[in-house]
Amino acid sequence: MNSVTQVFEAPSETKINQTLLVSEKFIENYYRLFTRPGGGAMKYYQDGTKVIWNGTAMTGQQFKHMIPEVQAQINHFDVHGLDCQSLGTQALVNVSGLVKMGPRKVQFTQTFVIEKTGTLTHIVSDCFRLV
Repeated sequence: MNSVTQVFEAPSETKINQTLLVSEKFIENYYRLFTRPGGGAMKYYQDGTKVIWNGTAMTGQQFKHMIPEVQAQINHFDVHGLDCQSLGTQALVNVSGLVKMGPRKVQFTQTFVIEKTGTLTHIVSDCFRLV
């Protein structure tokens, strides 16, 4: 019989709590800054960030030049640490809520992969969809 080697270990409670704390802080700050004029949330995007904005693929640098002015209301978010060898500092964050674009409110879903490097958190990828 072959023995199966455990490749991945379950993340520790400390790692789970750290991931949740970083993600909660990111969500709070991102949407607070995102809804302000001047695009303060752009600090989270790097030039190479992969962005899909309602079906249109672009880089973080391109997104910085086209970001629309919106108001967002968060209804729910879910966080999953990407705890494997090469992705140990990243987290998958799913957010859903309402976004006001002009006079109408529309449901949205947004999925981020975020990464914390030292004291900075940045977006690796961002997929935003109107529902």
